[in-house]
Amino acid sequence: MNIIISCQIVPRVLTAAETYDYSAGLIARLAAAHVGFQHWWSMLAKPTDTRIAFDDRARMTAWIQAGKDAFQLEYPNASLSLSGGVLLTNVTSEAEWLARGSISLSINPGPGNVRLEICRIEEVFPSPTELVWASLRALAYDSRAIVVNTNVQQGWGGERKLYSLHCGVFPHREFLGWMGYVDQPVDESQVPDAARVERHGRGTMIMATEDADLFNARSVEQMNRVEIRLAELGLLPVTDAHLGG
Repeated sequence: MNIIISCQIVPRVLTAAETYDYSAGLIARLAAAHVGFQHWWSMLAKPTDTRIAFDDRARMTAWIQAGKDAFQLEYPNASLSLSGGVLLTNVTSEAEWLARGSISLSINPGPGNVRLEICRIEEVFPSPTELVWASLRALAYDSRAIVVNTNVQQGWGGERKLYSLHCGVFPHREFLGWMGYVDQPVDESQVPDAARVERHGRGTMIMATEDADLFNARSVEQMNRVEIRLAELGLLPVTDAHLGG
């Protein structure tokens, strides 16, 4: 099973140095979630690239600036908000990448999104549910967070499913998925089908089910019921007004 935690934040254009500082704060929170998230390196764009340790502030800031410059050169008419992010991994070799869950962390303050992806999570980590919950808490700590969701990709035999594509309720709204965060206070009585509800900062973390399984009808139904209730509460923003209210 692969999971993708996506955090939508208030967009803002940052300098390379500001992007580094913002990313450093996020990484410090992730490090508290799991020891494997303490150290990060730049993701290689091609085999001849050299990995840069995130802890090397000077080189990492220069790498971020180089990425901004290359983007603006290739797309001179594009908004500056679309450039200047970082793509990181927590390993330094291809062998480690495969063995430790092919983890990637994408941080893009300009367009306002942060994304943590972990592959084969149930094979690599002994407690996937607690790892995702702790990672969600780290990402949702950001005061600029608007909504966070956890997408699940799973295969069985020759069939593959992605929650948002094959199991979600609303094609025109944000989804919660396995677990997520909304930037409003919610209590357990308002979402009785949720497995966990925890106030966090100015908003609320919500886990739809303890064990996500896209090939288990009860598990999918529970995730769907939680999303329907959140939509009734006005907590799942519309993403495409043409498809419905």
